[in-house]
Amino acid sequence: MIIDEPIERGGTNEGPMPVEMVFAGLAGCTHVISNKLAMANDVVIEDMEIDIVTTMDSRGTRLIEPIDVPFPKVIINITTTMSGEPQNINEVVTKLREHCAVSKMLRQSGSEVIENWTINGAAWQEAA
Repeated sequence: MIIDEPIERGGTNEGPMPVEMVFAGLAGCTHVISNKLAMANDVVIEDMEIDIVTTMDSRGTRLIEPIDVPFPKVIINITTTMSGEPQNINEVVTKLREHCAVSKMLRQSGSEVIENWTINGAAWQEAA
């Protein structure tokens, strides 16, 4: 695996940057854990698209000053088609944050991680 930086930052641009790998890991973890939770709750995920938007305080990586929370906000937009009982779908949605290790790591480092679910064409509202 090659992890690199762009040429303008002293790299050779032969691979993704380290921070890109973190968010690729978050997308992968979100997908895998969502599917495990779906199987455990009799929910079928037919398709899933994950889009991650983040803000970065790059003063640390630019050697300006150390930063405690380099990614203050991370938004995960999850668009999926699912079938199953609403309470079971709710279990998938609400338990993801408890089981995705990458998401937990980001939260525990001080990042605000927001999961926006769109399920079957509608924004998901937690079941009462």
